[in-house]
Formats: sequence, C-alpha cells, structure tokens
Amino acid sequence: MIKKKNFSEIANFYDFFFFDLYGVTHNGIKLFPGIVPILKQIKVLKKKAIFISNAPRRSEKIKSFLNKIGLKRSLYLDVFSSGDITYKNYLIKLKKKKKYYFIGAKKDNDFCNGLKIIKEKELEKSDFILNLGVNDGERLAEYKKILNEAAKLSLLMVCVNPDLEVIRGKKKEICAGSLALEYKKFGGNILYFGKPHLTIYKEISKKLKIKSKKKILAIGDSLRTDILGANNYNIDSALVLSGIHSKIKEIEKICKKTNIYPKFLLNTLKYWL
Repeated sequence: MIKKKNFSEIANFYDFFFFDLYGVTHNGIKLFPGIVPILKQIKVLKKKAIFISNAPRRSEKIKSFLNKIGLKRSLYLDVFSSGDITYKNYLIKLKKKKKYYFIGAKKDNDFCNGLKIIKEKELEKSDFILNLGVNDGERLAEYKKILNEAAKLSLLMVCVNPDLEVIRGKKKEICAGSLALEYKKFGGNILYFGKPHLTIYKEISKKLKIKSKKKILAIGDSLRTDILGANNYNIDSALVLSGIHSKIKEIEKICKKTNIYPKFLLNTLKYWL
C-alpha cells in the first residue's frame, strides 16, 4: 500500500534527498514554488539535497541553468547527471579514432568538447550513435528512417537520457529514451546511462561517502526511471504528482502492471500543506 504523505512528515527519517529535476524541481522553464522552501528546510535540519538527473548534459551546465532560474548553489550539495556518467564511464574511455553520429538538440552540440572522438555526418562512416534527444518541437516520426538505417548497419546507440518524455512548461516533449525504444523495435543495440540503471546511484554514494542506504530518499515524477531506479538500488522513494504521472488510478494501474511501487506519494512538493 502506497502511503500519501506531506514532505514534513518524512523529512526527519532521511539524511540525503535525491531530487529529480524535470517535473520535480522545475518544469524546464521555471522552478516549482515549493522547492526552495523545502531545500531551505533541509538545510536547517542539517541534511543534504542532491539533484540526480537524466539530463543529457554535464552537471556544470545544469548548475548554471539552475542558477539562471533562481536556485542558489548554497541550497544543494551537488548535481549528478546521466550526461556526466556517460562522459566519465564511456566516452572518455574511447579511442581517439572513434566516430559518432550525433542525434540531439543544437544546444547540446558541445557535449563532446574536450574528447578526442570525432563527429561524423554519415551513418555509414560512424562507429556508434550518440543519442541525446531531439530539438524542441521535433517528433519521433522524423527519426524513424535514420534509426532503421542505423539498425541495418548494426550501430550501437549510446542513450544519454533513458527518459521517454518530460513536461516542459505545459507541453510533453520526447526524450532520448523514446528514440532508443524505437531503435530497439528496429533491432538496434542500445547502451543506456542514467536512471534507472545503477551506475549513477553508485557514483553518488561513492563520491558523497554515504554509508547507509536507509538514510536516502529519492524523489521523482517517473515510475519508469526515478522510482524503478530507487527500487533497483534498494532505497526509499517518493512519487510526486506534479510531472509525468498525475492521476492516482493511472498510477495504480501502472504499479500493478509493472510491479514498480514508490514508498510514498506526494500530491505536491511543499514542505507544509
């Protein structure tokens, strides 16, 4: 049975809070109104707030964006992204002659800066696909031909963001995970980084020297990535109804079908209601 709670009721049971970004902290444009008071209260309680995101970009870029939309650096301990994990655990280890075919937003063209791998314009000359997602407004149908051709060439796809979609403002936008899912239908081979896979959680615990998993609470808006990832890592989780999932009956159906359950449900992310 999933327990509905207010954040203030569960805050004292944990020392580390793994907050998702899109759909929990902000909507891609502005912060949700409850997040800053929560982070301030966590600081008062001498606990730690960490952002763990499937954003396909490096954490320094994310910190800059958070600052731009009004989230002070003093309110959180650190940011860990699937972009960081991909960069550190795969791309930086590749030999300099490796060529990649880039699928991603124009704003992420600089993702491989500092690496010795080469961006290639033709699939036939590429060693793998680097999938960071799409430009705003683009649809999955626009990529089906490319994905089909790549699958025929047996190219590995490196998926930097396993999310299928995010809520940006009031609109749903597809993420790299949707492209990866389509690529799989064509028979493509995919290597994922980020939630729900364990590497990102292990990286955080190692860097922050977290000794007890019982003291961690993951807060997210996606059953498929945030909650499944927490379950995979054997830590408690809270599903916030401000992002992808908002209807209780729909959530119950998905939980029963997938056997993915959060420990808590939060109607809204406010410290006190």
